[in-house]
Amino acid sequence: MKKRGADHQEIIVKRRAKKGHDDDHGGAWKVAFADFTMAMMALFMVLWIVQPQSKNEAPVISEEFANPVLEGGAGVFDGSSTTPLDLDGVPVQVIRRDDDPYNDALTPDALREGAPRSFESRAELKELAELLQKVAEQADALANVQVEVVPQGLRLLLKDDAERFMFKRGGTLLDGHFEKLLKQLAGVLAKVENKLIISGHTDAAPYRTRTGYNNWNLSGDRAQRARQVLVESGMPVEQVLQVTAQADTTPLDAQDPESGVNRRIELLLLTSDAETLYRELFGKANPQVQFSSGG
Repeated sequence: MKKRGADHQEIIVKRRAKKGHDDDHGGAWKVAFADFTMAMMALFMVLWIVQPQSKNEAPVISEEFANPVLEGGAGVFDGSSTTPLDLDGVPVQVIRRDDDPYNDALTPDALREGAPRSFESRAELKELAELLQKVAEQADALANVQVEVVPQGLRLLLKDDAERFMFKRGGTLLDGHFEKLLKQLAGVLAKVENKLIISGHTDAAPYRTRTGYNNWNLSGDRAQRARQVLVESGMPVEQVLQVTAQADTTPLDAQDPESGVNRRIELLLLTSDAETLYRELFGKANPQVQFSSGG
């Protein structure tokens, strides 16, 4: 380049910085690759930890569903366990029977083996009473079951409590809690040879429909409903000797006839002597008056 008025030229030198091959790509890819590697490592660690637990927990979960009573589940009736339960020395076991449509009955070992047996002595009846009380305890129904030995045999009361009614008021619709209880009791009664009388009871609250349906009809229909559930659950139909309607004639609380404690279903297991007396009263053994053709 020439300057004005000058005879010589000025030389300008431009210097450029040298760039390496790596400078064109930068280091961002290293950060992304490190994040990807870390994420994959975390994923494999999670899979490695979870897989063994799933295998170990499966039997536990299965056992909980099979034994709801042991872990406070829905109830003994809802399970299908075959695990024996030791109830203070009274062995009780959940078994499955092919002829039981519900396949869900608690039966003691002493009754489960062999043919049905008859309970006659007071000691035998007391043993059976304790067993039925244990079944009620397992069913969370201690407030709804009362068992006592009486001169005629064994008396089993199924009654309302403050929270649960056995039947819908004024009807024969059986509550699910009591229906499951009856099904459970049927598994024990099926192995008892004693004949059974089922009676229905109401309170003294006035009840009468336009068609004349009253407490007598209501108590009888409720007793029939209880019998139906017991028979459908495996108890032999011929075991029931009588189904009766008592209405409000025999209250448990005579001081308060309208009390809910008087609404109940009673099951009376008869000894052989009591059964004989019953058949003498209502059967062919009862003396009958014979009339001649002349009157």
